[in-house]
Amino acid sequence: MVSVVAVFSASSDAISGSGRAAGQILRHVAFIAVGFGTLLAVYSLPLRSIKFFSFILLFFCIALLGYLLLAGSMHQGAARSLGGLFQPSEFVKFALIVVTAFFVDEFRNEEVLKRWFKIFCFVVWTTIGLILPMNLSQAIIIFIPILIMLIVGAVPWRNIAIFVGVPIVGIILLSVVATVVPKTDGGVSSILGKFRFETWAGRFRNHIDIVEQWQKSDSNTEKWAIIRQYDQVIYAKSAIYDGKIGVAPGNSVWRNRLQEVSKDFIFAMIVEEYGTFIGGLGVIFLYLWLLWRGGVLIRKVDTVFQAVVIVGAVTLIVFQAFVHIAVNVGLLPVTGQTLPLISKGGTSIMVMGMLFGLILGMSRKIEEKDEATENKTDTPQEPTDKDTETNDTDLAICTEEEQQDKETFDFVEISDTTDTTAAKDS
Repeated sequence: MVSVVAVFSASSDAISGSGRAAGQILRHVAFIAVGFGTLLAVYSLPLRSIKFFSFILLFFCIALLGYLLLAGSMHQGAARSLGGLFQPSEFVKFALIVVTAFFVDEFRNEEVLKRWFKIFCFVVWTTIGLILPMNLSQAIIIFIPILIMLIVGAVPWRNIAIFVGVPIVGIILLSVVATVVPKTDGGVSSILGKFRFETWAGRFRNHIDIVEQWQKSDSNTEKWAIIRQYDQVIYAKSAIYDGKIGVAPGNSVWRNRLQEVSKDFIFAMIVEEYGTFIGGLGVIFLYLWLLWRGGVLIRKVDTVFQAVVIVGAVTLIVFQAFVHIAVNVGLLPVTGQTLPLISKGGTSIMVMGMLFGLILGMSRKIEEKDEATENKTDTPQEPTDKDTETNDTDLAICTEEEQQDKETFDFVEISDTTDTTAAKDS
């Protein structure tokens, strides 16, 4: 409901009266319905089926990512989706979390760790390496939860250092080579050009130097040039600044200037319309509550796989949410990351539904375990054959003891009678 209202308010056509707003909202509601369907599907599947499906999905996504990197159509400087709808990198989030949890569970065996850790690293590095040239922020958002899963799963620190260190060294070497190799239309230069090192460096550099550039600008022309260069960041900050107490739903002013406001800057619009406390802190509280609930579930699970899956799914959702919020408030450069479960989207909504289905599935198993424990405690246990034999033996022993006691009592009674008769005779 929050997502539908926010996306409807973010649609500029809702005010212009063009009639397209209804179509956009219906499409968004349809994607939410599909996301709810994926949630139910993952929730109802057994763990074995989820693991098998995740491996198939991961290798399928790797093939699609390779195709996009080599022959995908460019959109906003990168090839990220097929037909503008299907984004393989989104489905990688679900697949890698389950696959990583499977390996972490198996890594408790030292022999498995020695034999399969390199293969695991190769699969993860390859997958994230295919995402990295097209979407740096997406690669980071996937990599960080996997790293946390390895730490929570008690994988040796030596292995974790290898898992983190090798890709960092590789990226540094590639960036150095990219600055040295002359730019040409083909060859190594065209391959290195797909990594967009200059774009990444420019975004971080400009994000840090924006205040200094504004102070150094002497003319209005230079100031307007800076505004046009950082207009999205400035508009997002302005929307948040104007939303102290909120301008009421549907009355946002800055949504018409923010590009992709229903996706990349929806948090700024929510704060503008609902205010800092209800809109801003309220949304942040929801994600923190999800993080807390994940921690509660982890303490109740029985297996390493269940615990690591919950850690990965919850961490990914919350981490992506805070990256989105940080971009909206100006702490990070513009990344294009959506706000999970609220922003408009297609593939992202489906994947978030799958992740929540995964979390709820683990929660269901905990409830089933608690119910089984309660039933076992409340139901009286029927005596077994062994217990019956034991009781019969105890009864026989007691009967023999009673017989002996009776004989002893009769003997004592006879002795007392004899003594009494003898005394009288005397």
